[in-house]
Amino acid sequence: MRTSEEASQDSALLLAALEKGVERYFAECRARVPAFVKRHFRYPGAWYTNRQSLGWDMLRSPLNLLWVPVYLLAQCLAWLAQRLGLAWPTRWLRRVPSGMRTRVQRYLIERTEAELLGRAAGVNPLREAIAEAIVETQGLGQLSEEREAQLEKSLVDALSQYALTRTANADISNTVFATVAGAFTLQKFTPGGIAIGMSLAGLLANRLAALDFIFGPWLGRWYYALFPVSPDACLVLVSTAGVMLLMAVFACFSGLVSDPLQSLTGIHQRRLKRMIDSLERDLKARTTGSFRPKDAYLARLMDIIDAARVGMA
Repeated sequence: MRTSEEASQDSALLLAALEKGVERYFAECRARVPAFVKRHFRYPGAWYTNRQSLGWDMLRSPLNLLWVPVYLLAQCLAWLAQRLGLAWPTRWLRRVPSGMRTRVQRYLIERTEAELLGRAAGVNPLREAIAEAIVETQGLGQLSEEREAQLEKSLVDALSQYALTRTANADISNTVFATVAGAFTLQKFTPGGIAIGMSLAGLLANRLAALDFIFGPWLGRWYYALFPVSPDACLVLVSTAGVMLLMAVFACFSGLVSDPLQSLTGIHQRRLKRMIDSLERDLKARTTGSFRPKDAYLARLMDIIDAARVGMA
């Protein structure tokens, strides 16, 4: 008959085998990161990934850009509610969707789960890794249903956050595009669509005023360069809306430039490895939601700079 000491030793061996299997599985996932990034974020794979934007994504992407501030505000309030011990508001705020799922996001989630995490249909590599570790220790046992359900929950949350980085990256690319465009065409610092729209409206107002100048357009351009006119609200609205529309179209395909650059600089690799580290940490600690990329918050900081600049103008 087994003694309590022997049972305790068996439990310790089984726990060690489980930990070994989990670590082996996630180590294999990390080893697949370089090839995965090269396949999907460098040419020609980057073109195949981003061409998924053709179609309804050209409508979904700009709507997602508008929705991201609402989502981030909800997440910040959820964090605050959790710190205050308010369970119901926390659950309600956590249910706020991150936006409409685009074809690019769905494609990357499917590829990440199948190729990077190895979770194809009917295949559970984590269970297999744990089984191998248990066989090596000559013990018995398996991945519990509770642990497997915890992994599924963490996986859904992590992949959702990873998909959100596509929207954030498009937002950041828009800001860079607006800044560069403003510097070269308007000779101004324009860190966003609002700033470049207002600058463009001012330029158009001066040009229109110069055309009606009493001494002719040529002198009018000189005069209004020294004494610029203020654009009316309608012109500002039309100009800003036009710029935002142009930037929305650019956002759909900004990955054609940003994905290879992020791949070469290692940003994609580090982000995916952080996601894998978070999944492993969540599985071991039986928690959810430790993967929270900072891309979206960086994009919001740029928006704040844009709004502050417009407010001081």
